[in-house]
Amino acid sequence: MNLRNLMRPPRPPETPEQEPGGLRAAARRAAEAVWQAPRVQDARAGLRERAQAWSGAARTRADLHLEQLLERRYGEQPPEAVTALLAQRRREREARAEQFRARQALLARAEGPEQRRVLTRVAQATPWAGGQEAEVRYTALLDQLAPSGQADAEMAVHRAIWTLAERQVLAVSPHGVITACPLPDPAPPRVLPERAGGP
Repeated sequence: MNLRNLMRPPRPPETPEQEPGGLRAAARRAAEAVWQAPRVQDARAGLRERAQAWSGAARTRADLHLEQLLERRYGEQPPEAVTALLAQRRREREARAEQFRARQALLARAEGPEQRRVLTRVAQATPWAGGQEAEVRYTALLDQLAPSGQADAEMAVHRAIWTLAERQVLAVSPHGVITACPLPDPAPPRVLPERAGGP
């Protein structure tokens, strides 16, 4: 040990956060916190919805273009195989359009941004609303929508879920599985009574 080493102030021991591995872990946790933030989740859901709408519109245009090409190619008497193909594609297109309308109707039942976030997650797992069939568990949904674990954030999600359940928009099973309730039938158009004595 020389004089220079004696004069140099001692370095504090490295903490886990200062070590390279600790810094990476801290950066990863910070990135996960940002990624799970409610605003980021909402933005991701909005981008996903727009991408799905764009994809559906592009598929519809492609189907219509194909139908026009086949009609020009075969005229009014296309082969049975072509007729069956066109009918199948029309049914698929109508089913996608119906799912899109059902999704919009489901999301329209939200009263406030918190309920919309809940319904967006549930719609993503609801086939009749255009989602991929999956089980939505209460605890998992709570972790996704309130990743911070703060009491006020979790309470807002609890309140949104149970308000939607009371309105029969969602159903919560005794095992904690959340599903979307069938949409109510559209109200029939109101017919004004005829006035006596002519129009």
